[in-house]
Amino acid sequence: MQRTSVFVSSGLSFLAVVAMLALGTPAARAANPAPVGEIHGAGSTFIQPIMTEWSYNWSGKAATKVSYEGGGSGAGISKVKAGQVDFGATDAPLADEELNASGLVQFPIVAGGIVVVEKVTDLGRRRLQIDATTLAAIFMGKITRWNDPALVALNPGAPLPDAPIAVIHRSEGSGTTYNFSAYLTKTSPEWAGKLGTAKSINWPVGTGTEGNQNVATMVSNTPNSIGYVEYGYALAHNMRIATLHGAAGVTVYPTQTTIRNAVDAADWAHAPSFNLLLVGIQGKDAWPIASTTWVLLPAKGANTSKCLEFFRWALDSGATYADSQGYTPLPPKLVQMIEASWSKSFPAIKGAAH
Repeated sequence: MQRTSVFVSSGLSFLAVVAMLALGTPAARAANPAPVGEIHGAGSTFIQPIMTEWSYNWSGKAATKVSYEGGGSGAGISKVKAGQVDFGATDAPLADEELNASGLVQFPIVAGGIVVVEKVTDLGRRRLQIDATTLAAIFMGKITRWNDPALVALNPGAPLPDAPIAVIHRSEGSGTTYNFSAYLTKTSPEWAGKLGTAKSINWPVGTGTEGNQNVATMVSNTPNSIGYVEYGYALAHNMRIATLHGAAGVTVYPTQTTIRNAVDAADWAHAPSFNLLLVGIQGKDAWPIASTTWVLLPAKGANTSKCLEFFRWALDSGATYADSQGYTPLPPKLVQMIEASWSKSFPAIKGAAH
């Protein structure tokens, strides 16, 4: 079903807007009353598909409508700090000092994976094999052709073309970039020394574009290209996803199971404000570039109570929607920790915790 955004102008009455939003039959209209309030969020494009799905399903059942715009984690952080939205979403967690200075509370809402995607048609049905050292060298501009000896050694017998590698990356402040660069920082001393971990990288090579959606589209439309996107985007676009080789030579492919293994292996109980990156988590058959999206919520915001109602529903009842879109729902133990933390973080809100 196509989602439609309706903008109210001075020429539309409230009843007219309700009529436009309602479904066709009287019974459907009675079962789907118009929301009486609205909360706004912004930030991570990593989470945008599932946030759109959650918002659509929640808004059809609750008295509060939820709207969400992407723009990247950096934009979400800036807007929630400025009070321009009711909540932000970021794939790069904030330290306690920054949270306290801005009066914000932080908790994870869903997990996923960042994957390496390519458009090398010469490979046919073969899957690209790559390791962290080679991946860092490509995004640093040190490996520039697909038939480079390092790639040939990782892909014996594969018909890698004698063609330049077209690197595609994010151009804006991005939590996806933050996690991707954090992985390269952990695994490549040269990357760590020259570029490091950040939401925005001074890329030495490649073409930049904004958002996971645009990176996915550009890779899909650019021959002999390589990029990084959220796992769900790669699935939705039927993209070619690479397999990663670990330091011990073990190969891992991103699936719901390997991403969930990384979430389960993380030590959440000892992470203040749930500030913990999943990249490089050591666990059995764990995807090494797993990531989490965090919600940033004002401790005393005008609509914080309504936001908590929505996020409680997303954690408890939205898992099916997340799983169907290639995201990894948070494990029950972590959900319990998050909901228990709300009674301390939002003491003025009645019913903040079960």
